[in-house]
Amino acid sequence: MKWKNSLTALALVTSVFSVQSPLSTHVEAAAGAVEGPVISEIAWMGTTVDANDEWIELYNPTSQAISLNGWTLKAQDGTPSIPLQGSINPGDTFLLERTDDSTVPGIAADQLYSGALSNSGEVLELVNAANQASDSISKWYAGDSTSRATMERKNTLTAGDDPQNWKTASTSYDAGFGTPGTVSGTSNGQPEQLNNVSNDVGAINVYFNKTALSQFATPGNVANYNVNLENRLLNRINAATKSIDIATYEINLPNIVDALIEKASTGVTVRMIADAKPLSDPEHDARYELMKLYLEKLARGKDGQVNTSDDVHIFSDSIIFAVENQTKRAEYNLPQTGYQDFTQRTVTVGSGPQTGHMLVEGESKSTDAYYSPDDQMHNKFLIIDGKWVFTGSWNFTTTGLYGTDENRANGILDGNSNHSIELHSSELSTIYKTEFDEMWGSASITPNANVSNYGSRKTDNTAHQVTVGGKMIQVYFSPGDNAVPKMNETIETSADQNTYFSIFAWSDQSLVDTLKMKWEGSRNDMEGTLTGFDVKGVFDDSFWNMWWSASVDMTGRTATQTSVNNPNTRWKNPAPVYMDKESRKLHHKYFIIDADTSSDPLVITGSTNWSTNGNDVNDENALWIHDLSITNQFKQEFMARYQQAGGNIQ
Repeated sequence: MKWKNSLTALALVTSVFSVQSPLSTHVEAAAGAVEGPVISEIAWMGTTVDANDEWIELYNPTSQAISLNGWTLKAQDGTPSIPLQGSINPGDTFLLERTDDSTVPGIAADQLYSGALSNSGEVLELVNAANQASDSISKWYAGDSTSRATMERKNTLTAGDDPQNWKTASTSYDAGFGTPGTVSGTSNGQPEQLNNVSNDVGAINVYFNKTALSQFATPGNVANYNVNLENRLLNRINAATKSIDIATYEINLPNIVDALIEKASTGVTVRMIADAKPLSDPEHDARYELMKLYLEKLARGKDGQVNTSDDVHIFSDSIIFAVENQTKRAEYNLPQTGYQDFTQRTVTVGSGPQTGHMLVEGESKSTDAYYSPDDQMHNKFLIIDGKWVFTGSWNFTTTGLYGTDENRANGILDGNSNHSIELHSSELSTIYKTEFDEMWGSASITPNANVSNYGSRKTDNTAHQVTVGGKMIQVYFSPGDNAVPKMNETIETSADQNTYFSIFAWSDQSLVDTLKMKWEGSRNDMEGTLTGFDVKGVFDDSFWNMWWSASVDMTGRTATQTSVNNPNTRWKNPAPVYMDKESRKLHHKYFIIDADTSSDPLVITGSTNWSTNGNDVNDENALWIHDLSITNQFKQEFMARYQQAGGNIQ
């Protein structure tokens, strides 16, 4: 059955639980190109019922509802030519059925049309009332007339007229193979659910890339889940008109790289802070090499030349050298000797010498000396036009969202379990920019290696509380702001009824002991009586059995070793916490406190793992969001992870 989100209904009523509804206006990209719906699937061959039962699906990849009145989907030869009517909500589809509503069994058409598609191919164009093209296709790149398998789009935010962006559908429905009413690029075949999205000032949009349990939603507050986080980020980048500041632990998604290059070529100032990485193991080194290849593309800009006006400006916590491997450079269309465009240097990195062609300058320790890249610039945030902050747990990588390159090519979301959050607030953007500029070393496009500070060299120099859309937001950066101790303080003083969490790595003992006190009234090893306070949690399986992990204490197990900072304070009454059963990593880092209560429900999220490294060593950011609706959305996602891990959700 075709799923339709509830945004239309939400626009008609006001609920105390609802997040702001989207604007029902047409959107145009700042650079003049139309930002609108795209052609997502075509049954040019008809169905197994009748070859004349053709249908076409449109999709809205933007974050706003779009009126289709005045739009036309037309073939170059004049047939069909379809004047569109109605509207299409964010993340929703619009199904066009030929002749009558029985063309696609069991799914209601959004509009009927007449005129046959040629099986030998058509040139189709989707245009607005001003005859500006939103999308076009020049031939049938996929589909099969024998099996009645549709031509299905892989990525809704990359070029439609690209042979590599289409595939022959392999999912069966009642009249062949295809996914009418859903789009490619969904998690485990489930449709993307965009239920609460707004572009209004004060909007807070939360996106989960895996499933959520909507039965836990408060009225009008179903979470956004099975979401392609890359598309959400591309949507935000593509809308930038002035500036993009991006701090990224890792980046290797070509569409994001291309979007940043395109924006820089139009005059948008793009500054990037990238984490430098130590040489360690083959898998890690291969990933770092890939990132460096993309960093060089960014540094060269659209014209492929260094030190020209269209370059993305890049800086790091330590020096980064260009890749000189000829095979790799050829594979990524970089000039064979192009690394010579960058100055060759012999410098001290940490305590040892390194020589190479400097691709990215880093924070200076002294003349020709850099700090070791062992400490991580672990942020993953963007500031767009001084208005939007985009952050969360998701690294901008194939592994983080798709899992493999093959999955990425086919739009399959089988990567790590992650979330992203975007907030429309100039005040919050200013706070994040202050943090960015401290690492950058200046407020200009040119970084200052002698002034920049990372890690323990940073200072607590930002405001920590703002109001966004009437919601109180707290923000803390690491190191310097003591984010993890403040989490501990928040739970100790504010958690009254429940705490749920989903965490990649947790070693902080004080935080464990505070939650133990809430759970069983004692901080002491193997002491306590249940208090009625509700605790539930899911840990990534990578660290479930590590002696330092909070999972060992909370399940009453004896650690294989202890330390002064991790004394293994076992819980007498083991809490219902579980090792995850995700297909890949459980990469979240969120606490949910007093969900669905009147006792200041809030969620703590961001890039910070709850550890000494997360608080005192790595560059991180963490948000406290005090809001019933946002907290409830996180609860919906948590319950899905908890149930999958083996927890009882009754």
